[in-house]
Amino acid sequence: MGIGGHRESGNGSYLLYDAEAGEVVVRGEMARPNGGHVADSGHFSIEDWHFGSSLSGTFNVFEPNGQIVTAKDVTANILMSEISSNGLFALFQTANSTTEDGHKLFLIDVRQRSIRYSIDPLAGWPERYSIDEDTAEVIAHLKDLGAFRYDSKGAFIDAAKLAQAKLVSPRYEFAIPAAKALLKSPDLTAETARQALDIIGRARKHGADQVDFWKARSLKLQGLAHEALGELREAVKAFDEALALDPKIGVKRKRDSLAKKVG
Repeated sequence: MGIGGHRESGNGSYLLYDAEAGEVVVRGEMARPNGGHVADSGHFSIEDWHFGSSLSGTFNVFEPNGQIVTAKDVTANILMSEISSNGLFALFQTANSTTEDGHKLFLIDVRQRSIRYSIDPLAGWPERYSIDEDTAEVIAHLKDLGAFRYDSKGAFIDAAKLAQAKLVSPRYEFAIPAAKALLKSPDLTAETARQALDIIGRARKHGADQVDFWKARSLKLQGLAHEALGELREAVKAFDEALALDPKIGVKRKRDSLAKKVG
């Protein structure tokens, strides 16, 4: 019997099994092997979560015979990984850390044995990734939002698509930040402010009012939208409700200033 999970010593084992031949073709050890993936080509990847409690890990890609292709050490925990269907590319994403490796998406070119890019994953933390081997595009699959692409150089090319998906999402944790982004736009118009009000109203109906944290932020944004529209009484009312839920939400001075104007 072995010891799993967090530990200070005692290597874990991994193996590659050929189902057609009915035999194990690769055996190996590393500190804490996790998140294994196998391509149709037989190339495979494994995350090593390392011993101890420090934020660190190694992402390993192997040839079908078990020879190492690349082993990338990072000063952050590895959150998820993937290898493409024919083993041409592999990727991994790190969790937050205070180092330069924190919250990064790495794409590895297996044939070139090199890291193609390391970027801030602007799509956030998806449920899973897939890789288009023809275009070298990485696709982030976000639950209840859809699929969003990074191009072969790591540029996030579906930013507008993601923003729109969040705006129309029934999930308030997506819709409320999207409405906030609308209201922070330097080109804010009355039409955009009305759109933000509609989004916030829908978010509140879909459950935001059941969580004080989100309800307070919804009310703050409603106040900002009403202020942008010149509807000062409605803005003060929304700010009062937000402050009742969270006195530190950051609208007290604005509320008092608007209240003086209303008289």
